[in-house]
Amino acid sequence: MAATACQNEPTHNVAPAPLALFPAAASPAPLSVSKSIALADEETACVVDSFEFRVVCGRRDGEEVVAFGKEGDGPGEFRGLRLVARVSPGRLGAVDGRLNRLTIFDATGDRVSEVAFPPMYLADGIRQATLFGYEVDMMASSPGDSVLPRIYSEVDINSGEVTWTRGGMNGIADTECGGLFHGVPRPVEGYVFWACRRELVFLDANDADAATVVASPAYRDELPSERDVEDFAEGLRRLGGRMPMPRSAAAPYVETFREEPKRWFNVPRTLVFDSRDRLWVATTLDRDTFSYFEIWIGTEYAGSVRVRDRAMGFDLFQNTLAVLVERQPGPDGIAPRGIDWYDISHLDCRASKAEWGCRLSPARRGNATSDGGR
Repeated sequence: MAATACQNEPTHNVAPAPLALFPAAASPAPLSVSKSIALADEETACVVDSFEFRVVCGRRDGEEVVAFGKEGDGPGEFRGLRLVARVSPGRLGAVDGRLNRLTIFDATGDRVSEVAFPPMYLADGIRQATLFGYEVDMMASSPGDSVLPRIYSEVDINSGEVTWTRGGMNGIADTECGGLFHGVPRPVEGYVFWACRRELVFLDANDADAATVVASPAYRDELPSERDVEDFAEGLRRLGGRMPMPRSAAAPYVETFREEPKRWFNVPRTLVFDSRDRLWVATTLDRDTFSYFEIWIGTEYAGSVRVRDRAMGFDLFQNTLAVLVERQPGPDGIAPRGIDWYDISHLDCRASKAEWGCRLSPARRGNATSDGGR
């Protein structure tokens, strides 16, 4: 039986100014529909090239390590690459949503194994030996639902066996919209989900009967930019697959999107834990000249950092933050993609009443500044 969720109020009224980070390196990335990126190690990042049905891995110095995969149904082939995620240092997994298949490979491109997962399963990521995600619970949905109910589950990456599953989660947390969206396992036990426009929901255990709901103190109402609107319209057209939605049919949805404040959380892979168990949360603030990440310690907001350009996805490993970005569009209107590499070894974030916010240790203060946001 679900208990009433408790709502945590921020310990401060005003969020501290974001800390501006500057990249230590930049490397190219292929144009793609996918926003997925995974660090194999601190020097190697892999992304999905959706147009060529392959995974591309490259080093921070711009050298391409390997590109593998092609369109097809056989071993090492793909039909609908959804994400790439680290399984362990030097080893990654590629999730194919159309083939319902997880392929494990080394960063050199050698295929290690493949395993099937349940149909209609939408994988969100990999943690240790577990693929986690959800499926929409259509049997429990009703016309008035503002958030479709989901069945969350974990799948063993070696056997394909479902090791944990849970539905009925929309009633566990007293959120503004009455539901939960994407979630990620917490470092020791439990889950954290993002919900509605500005809330995070923390469960102390996978089967906990109550949750802690915390509203981001950094939240800002912001209408979508033209770049946001274009991305949304393109996403609607892609939903039709080989029969794209006509522009006339998409127009009412696009106009509604244009006139409403953006959701605060940027998907996919909104939530990622770093090696110090700090939760990084990608937001939708700006995402033109700059992009922003919140950092949480436990259930407490600790501060935020600013990176350059339009963040599409990100990953963390040890002391490295890699951000997959779109640069500013060129004269042809095409925004090239790249990966910006940040050293976060000296990033210090505090969530106590005495000290609040993110800063760099004195040795690194020349590579970042605290500013007012934009």
